[in-house]
Amino acid sequence: MGFENQVNPFGEFAKTSQMVQATLSFDWAGTELGPIENWDSGLINSLRILFSCPIGMYCTWGPQRRVFYNDPYIPILKHRHPRALGSALHDVWPEVWDQVHAIVSKVEAGGYVLESDVQFDIEVDGKPQGNYYTYGNSPLFNAEGKISGMLCTILDTTTSVIRNRAAEESLARSNQEVRAERRKLRSILEKAPIAMAVLEGPEHRFALTNSLYRELFLGGDDVGGRRVKDVFPKMEELGLMVQLEETFRTGKIFEAQNFEIHDHRADGVEISFFVDFVFQPIYDLNDQIEGLVLALNNVTSRVMAERALQSAKSAAENANHAKSAFLANMSHEIRTPLGVILGFSEIIGTQDLDSAEREKYLEIIHRNGLSLTRIIDDILDLSKIEAGKFEIEKSPVRLKKLLQEVLTMFFDLAARKSIYLNYDLTEIADLVVVSDAVRIRQVLVNLIGNAVKFTSEGSVKVFCRAEQVSGTRKKVTFTIEDTGIGMTQEQSDRLFQPFTQADITSTRRFGGTGLGLALSRNLAHALGGDVRIVRCEPQGGCIFEFTFQAEDANHVAATSSAEGRVAETQSPFAGFKVLAVDDSPDNRELIKKILSKSGLEVIEAESGEEALSQSLNQHYDLVLMDIQMPGLDGYGTLSELRKSGFKGPIIALTAHAMKEDRERAFAAGFADHLTKPIDSKTLLHVLQSHLKPA
Repeated sequence: MGFENQVNPFGEFAKTSQMVQATLSFDWAGTELGPIENWDSGLINSLRILFSCPIGMYCTWGPQRRVFYNDPYIPILKHRHPRALGSALHDVWPEVWDQVHAIVSKVEAGGYVLESDVQFDIEVDGKPQGNYYTYGNSPLFNAEGKISGMLCTILDTTTSVIRNRAAEESLARSNQEVRAERRKLRSILEKAPIAMAVLEGPEHRFALTNSLYRELFLGGDDVGGRRVKDVFPKMEELGLMVQLEETFRTGKIFEAQNFEIHDHRADGVEISFFVDFVFQPIYDLNDQIEGLVLALNNVTSRVMAERALQSAKSAAENANHAKSAFLANMSHEIRTPLGVILGFSEIIGTQDLDSAEREKYLEIIHRNGLSLTRIIDDILDLSKIEAGKFEIEKSPVRLKKLLQEVLTMFFDLAARKSIYLNYDLTEIADLVVVSDAVRIRQVLVNLIGNAVKFTSEGSVKVFCRAEQVSGTRKKVTFTIEDTGIGMTQEQSDRLFQPFTQADITSTRRFGGTGLGLALSRNLAHALGGDVRIVRCEPQGGCIFEFTFQAEDANHVAATSSAEGRVAETQSPFAGFKVLAVDDSPDNRELIKKILSKSGLEVIEAESGEEALSQSLNQHYDLVLMDIQMPGLDGYGTLSELRKSGFKGPIIALTAHAMKEDRERAFAAGFADHLTKPIDSKTLLHVLQSHLKPA
C-alpha cells in the first residue's frame, strides 16, 4: 500500500507526508527504512497519529529504534541537533540511553503499555526549568503483527507536579504546625499547676495527661487510647459520664466545686480527696467538637481546713453555750447552800431555840458550808489542772479506812431515799498504798455521790479490788454500780466534758455543777489511772469504774510511824500566845473562838499597821497573817515584823488558794500556808507543828 494513498483521520495524509519529507534533510533511500513508498504500514499508521496529535508524541521503529516525533515534542529536543528526526534513539538521548532503552525493551518484549514519570531540565533563556513529564509507552506492530517499535505519548505535568509539591509542602508545614501545637499543648499541660487530661472523640479516649493527673488518678499506668469509663467505672455511678456526654454534645462547660471522690486509681490504689473540676470542649477547624479537656484541682487541704475551722467555730459556740449554762447553774449551786447558811444563821441569832433545834440548825449550816467549799474546791482544782499546775502529794493511804469514811458521808442520804448502800472491801482489807488520799477521796465522793443522787430505788454497790502490776506497784480498781436513771449513749458521750451535764432536766431535778466527772477523770489521770463508764442504759442504771496505780506501802515502816506522829500531836496549847491579823472582824472572831477553845491566848489586829504596833508592846509565839488587807498587806507586814526583830513563826491564812500563791508565800518567808474557809482541825494541826513546848 502506498504512502500517498493512506487516509489521515485528522487531515489528508499527503499533506502530512509532504511535511515529513520536507522535514527530513537526508536521503531516506539510503537508510534502513528505504524509500517512503516501501515503509511498513505499521510505521505509516503510527506517523499518521503522531503528526496529527496536538500533544507531544514520538515513536521508535525498527532495529535501530529510529525516532519520529511531532511538533509539540520539539521543545523537548530544543537543545538537541536539528537532525534528530529519524536518528537512532541512543544518538538522540545518549545520557539517558540506559533508562530509555530499558523502557523500550520492556514495551517491545512484553507487548504492554508502560507509564513512567521523568524530569528533564529544559533550558529557557539559559536556565534549567526542571520540567516534569508523564510518558505513556505503547507497543507498535508491523504488517506481520510483530512488535517493531514503540509509540510514546508525552504529557507536560510540570504545573500539576509543582502544584502537588506545593500542596505536599503545605501539608507538611501544616503537619509540622500541628505537631508544634501538640508539643506546645503537652508542655502547657505538664507545667499546669492542676491535674489535666485531654479526651478525644465521642468515646472519650485518653489522648494526653499531665504529671499531676497521672499522680492523682493513674499511678503510673499508661491509659493512652483507653476510654475514660473503662479506666474509671465509678464515673457513671457518680453521674460524671452524663456530664461528659452533655459537654461533648452541646459544648456547655461543666464545673463543680468541693466534689468528694472515693474511688480507685487506674493501678488499683484506693483514693479519697476533694476536687474542683471543669469539663471544657475542644473544637476542630470546622468548629465541631472533637474532644474534651478535664481540669481538676485537688482542694482537700482547703476543704479540711474549712471544715476544721467550722468545727472549731461550732465547738467554741457550744463551749460558750455550755459555759453560759454552767454559770447559770453554778450561780444556783452556790446560792442554794449560801441561802441556807444565811437563813439558819439568822434564825439562830433572832429566835429562842432549844438545844436540840440549835444543834440541828448548826448541823445544817455546817453541812451546807461543806457543800459550798466542795464546789469552790472543784472549780479551783479544774482550773489548776487546765493550767498544768496541778500536783499530786504522796503519803501512805489505808484504802479501807478512806473508803469507809467516804461511805459514811452518804449513809443518811441513802437511808432517807430507802435505797441500799452496799460495799465489799475484802480485797483491800489491809492494803496501804503511797498516793494522794485527798484526791482519791475527791473522786470517790463524786462517783458515789452521783450514784446515790441519781438512784431513787434499788441500791448502790461499791466494790474494790487490787492487782499486781510490777514489783511493789499495784493497780487499784473501785467499781460503783447503781440502779438509777441511767443515760443514753449520746448523754454519756458528753458526760466527761467540763461545764457539761448529761441532761439539763436532770440537773434541775437533782442539782450539780457539771464539774464532778470531768474533774474526777482528770484526777484519776494524775493518779495514773482513769474513770470510765462500764455500762449505762436509760432507766437501767450505770456502772462506773475508777482505777489508779500506786506503790504498795504495807511493808513501809513510815506508815506506823506517821500514825504515831499524829497521835503525838494531840498535846495542849497552854501558855502560847497567838496574834491573829485579819481585816475581817468575823474571821478574827472565828479564829479566836477555835484557838481559845484549844487553850491558846489570842490577840486580834485588824490591819498590818496595828500588828506592828502590837508586836512592839508584847511578845507573841506565833502570828496568823491574812494576805489581802487594805494598807499594809500580809507580805509587807511580814517584812516589817522581821525588820523589827520578831523571830517567831508567821503563818499565812488566806483565801488565795492556788499553788503559785502557796509557793509565793513560802518564798516570801512565811512558815506555812493555810487557806480559807478555815478548817479547824487542819489549823490546829499546823499550829501544833510550829509551837513546841519549852
